Amino acid sequence: MGWFHAHTHGVSSRPAVSILARADGRPAGAGVLLPGRHLLTCAHVVNSALGNDMLAPDHPGPIAVPVRLHGPEHTVEAHAELTVWIPPRTDDGGLGAFEWNGDLAVLRLNGALPPAIEPPRWHPMAKRQLVRAWHGSGEPGVFADAEVSACDGRFGYFDGAERALNIEPAYSGGPLWSNEEGAVVGLVTAKLRVQGTLRRAWGIPWQRVTRELDDAGAGHLLPRQPAEDVRDHPAYAELVALLDGPLPLSEGWVRCCRTVARQCGLGHRADGVPSAEEFAHLLLTQGRALPALVEAVRSTAGPVADDLLAIGRRCGLPKLLSPGEHERLLVQLRALPAAAAAGVPGAVRAALPLAALPAALLTGGDGHQGRDRDDGGDGFGGVGGVRGGVGGGNGVGGGDGFGGRFEALIAHVEGLHGDSSAADDGVMPAVPGLLRAVEFVAAGCCPAEQRAALRRWNAAVARRLGVHDAALLDRRHDAEQWARNASRGPAPRVVAKLDRCGAAPGDAPGCAPGSAPGGAPVAAREEEPERYRLRLWCDDGDGLRQVSDDSERPRGAQEVAQEIFAAVGALRRPDPSGPRPVIELIVDRDALEVPVDRWKAAGPGAVLPIRLGTPYPLVVNCPELRELNGGTMLDQWRGRWAQLEAEEPVHIDDATAPDPEAVCGLLMERLTARVTVDVAAHWRTDVVQMCLAAGVPVVLWDRSGEQGSPAVRHAAGARTRELPEAVRIYRTKTLQRPDEYPGRPVLAWADAGRALPRLDLVDPTE
Repeated sequence: MGWFHAHTHGVSSRPAVSILARADGRPAGAGVLLPGRHLLTCAHVVNSALGNDMLAPDHPGPIAVPVRLHGPEHTVEAHAELTVWIPPRTDDGGLGAFEWNGDLAVLRLNGALPPAIEPPRWHPMAKRQLVRAWHGSGEPGVFADAEVSACDGRFGYFDGAERALNIEPAYSGGPLWSNEEGAVVGLVTAKLRVQGTLRRAWGIPWQRVTRELDDAGAGHLLPRQPAEDVRDHPAYAELVALLDGPLPLSEGWVRCCRTVARQCGLGHRADGVPSAEEFAHLLLTQGRALPALVEAVRSTAGPVADDLLAIGRRCGLPKLLSPGEHERLLVQLRALPAAAAAGVPGAVRAALPLAALPAALLTGGDGHQGRDRDDGGDGFGGVGGVRGGVGGGNGVGGGDGFGGRFEALIAHVEGLHGDSSAADDGVMPAVPGLLRAVEFVAAGCCPAEQRAALRRWNAAVARRLGVHDAALLDRRHDAEQWARNASRGPAPRVVAKLDRCGAAPGDAPGCAPGSAPGGAPVAAREEEPERYRLRLWCDDGDGLRQVSDDSERPRGAQEVAQEIFAAVGALRRPDPSGPRPVIELIVDRDALEVPVDRWKAAGPGAVLPIRLGTPYPLVVNCPELRELNGGTMLDQWRGRWAQLEAEEPVHIDDATAPDPEAVCGLLMERLTARVTVDVAAHWRTDVVQMCLAAGVPVVLWDRSGEQGSPAVRHAAGARTRELPEAVRIYRTKTLQRPDEYPGRPVLAWADAGRALPRLDLVDPTE
């Protein structure tokens, strides 16, 4: 044992899995969680759960058994299907009267798990290991402590020393946990009575588990053990050289070593210090040990702290936070009021718009939303009901319903690169993505007291990482500006209902906008031959008010543009520094690609050749498609809008959605709020209309018909709420440099929180 070692006493992790009898739901045994939603238990436990003879060798067929998975703060109930069957074998050679080989089963859960429930480490069983076994009920206080008295690689025997070893059948299949190794070393299998007293039991050591599953072709299901020898790691030699230098001779080095041990949950010797080799091994095998060491030495050996951070960055060591920093951040996030916690996903998305954030990390609903959501096995709670927390709600992350999601979100975001560049020499580090996200959460989600606490946490981590104060203040300014814009409410808007009423005199009959006779598409026509009826409403924050008269009179494109510009000019703008007014066109399904954004105003005052889509964001809205399928899709539309900043955008091209069935499946997979469409021109209209009919509120496409659309690419990096402005800017660049910006973007935008005018049908003759 080196200077660092695992604690030999204290609370150990309890078993993750209870296997329940199908007949009455009572514990038939226990199990151990494996990677990839798999569980390992004894075959005789499965037999017992099914009501079969315990040592029956016959494969039970395609069955599933109820299971219960115990996390640190809540319990998940699920079903698990049998995937690997290795029956008990009593006829193998070399067996004693009470022994058998085989007796293993692997089951697969019917859905995903919250990230707080993780597979344990494994370690080979050895004589004199102190082990603990738990009852299959999973109750934390129902366990038996023992010592491995013999292990030959096939069987491991363990005794209760002077105490009776009260191992019942429901212990079978559960883990034998070694606190010293911090790992599972085998499975509980059977019990023996010695002179009438139950003092001895035996289990299947990890060594035999690996052999049996390898022989069954299922070795790939087992967890990959971390390599004990890290001497070939690219950072090892650098760390040893650094830790073998003047630092161990400095004042306070013993204190630093003890601090790292305490933060990592390790024990340590009372005297001396760890060798450079042992410390380097710890830094490379314990994910948060290096941040903990940097935190310990920062105040007394700043250059060494910088060197440690530089090694970690160069070698891709993934963890950013020390254990203490990680725990303090979790505590602060879990203390947020429910309304504030619900805003965290949107703040993270706004802070890191280009980051790949798995949807499940942002949409693992709280204790109320989770009941009605179908995650398809990919979101939190997909394995069934979650028990625990306040009132036994369905929260996925602890009593408040958000804790597990926060833990998973931190784990993902802390591995992302910063949004600023480090200096070439690596001395001035980038601002990590996590610190930027915390600034946005503080600015946009927190009450004043919690905002100050989060900012103090951020500043302390930034100092430990060597991030310059000015760089962090820049991110704080970005966050405050985002929060101000978000709190201003929606932009003023002009709503224009546009109805075609035939071609102008002298124009070719039957030519719909954007098409030639016969249906062939026409690119970039300056003005349309159609005539339009126009109704206008203004909404400057006090609700819709109609401002148009003579709405049944046919107008040409230039006159339409002139009237819309006049309506925008009449808007009352409570905040002149706020967002630009938005022009929202209500159109039917056949007019989605009318190039209204390119129309210019007419009249003697039209000195500037301004097109309608350049000074103001212009979007289209098609209630006709949204209402095709009645209330079902209207509910989907509202649900999607509620996930506007949380859900990951979806991109549809010919590869991701090769046919209508694939498009429909993609749209129904989750409540996606934003879709970009870049498919072949001959079926672009169908795909766009499918998206709108499915209730997708934000759809972006290019009516020019060019695949690999530069307009779609340009806007793809914008945050969802900034898309109208991003599209407007692209349209201005099209006028400046049409060869560089050839796209013709169209943005459908249907805000479920803003009312539309009542579009009563009126007979034109009245």
